[in-house]
Amino acid sequence: MTTTSRATVVAVRTAIFVVLALIAFAAVAPLVYMLVNTVRTSTEYIIDPLAWPEDLTYLDDYRVLYYNFDILRLFFNTLLYVTFAQTISLILSIPAAFAFAKTSFPHRRTLYLFMIGSLAIPPITFIVPDYVMFSRLGWVDRPWSIVLLWATTSIPATVSLLSALMRGLPREVLDASQVDGASYGRMLLGVVLPMSIPGLITVTIFNVTTWWNDLLLPLIFLQSDSHKTVTVAVAGIFGRYNGDFPLLMTGLLTASLPPIIVYVVMQRYIQRGLVIGAVR
Repeated sequence: MTTTSRATVVAVRTAIFVVLALIAFAAVAPLVYMLVNTVRTSTEYIIDPLAWPEDLTYLDDYRVLYYNFDILRLFFNTLLYVTFAQTISLILSIPAAFAFAKTSFPHRRTLYLFMIGSLAIPPITFIVPDYVMFSRLGWVDRPWSIVLLWATTSIPATVSLLSALMRGLPREVLDASQVDGASYGRMLLGVVLPMSIPGLITVTIFNVTTWWNDLLLPLIFLQSDSHKTVTVAVAGIFGRYNGDFPLLMTGLLTASLPPIIVYVVMQRYIQRGLVIGAVR
């Protein structure tokens, strides 16, 4: 390699490093800013929003979240809703994904295209008919309304990702299980599911983090304080404590920690799940 070529490679790598460093800074800086302001009083923030906290042990905003907003109950509500929604989504999506990926049936391609095409429809389009339907069923302000909405709206994307993964599963393994006398259900549970773990974890992370951060649907369909989610409660902080930006940032940081932790801990599964379907 010539000196010019080496200099070009170094320049390209440096440029890539600088761009990635800027992206990382843009992602981390708001979190650090929120964290710093959670230990500041409202007066401190008004005087200088960019100043360093005077007392790093000031935790009154966290106490307000715990006592006034019952943050633990809100976390439990949100966790319960997303757990039920993801369970329903997987129960319906896994057999559908396997059917699209490894079986043949009439109009399979047309049905798959219709399902993928539904992803182009804005979810907000269905809010009015969903609300009217759930009102007539008496499900407004019931947790099941959110669970069913989350689960059903996630099925097209979940089936799409899982079917892409299952297309890469070795046909020989599936044929061998059939030769051994395995039924469709037994093959699905005993062979397909264990081989699809990275994809299942990936869609679970994507769905759960999306639902955890969802504000619109819980705000519309859940009116009672006892049924609210973390995101809805945090959105109400500013109206209840007008101008208390440190408290608002404390709520935002607290609500965003679970998805951040999940992404950090499960990032290797996300990477494997996204690429495994492309490997044949």
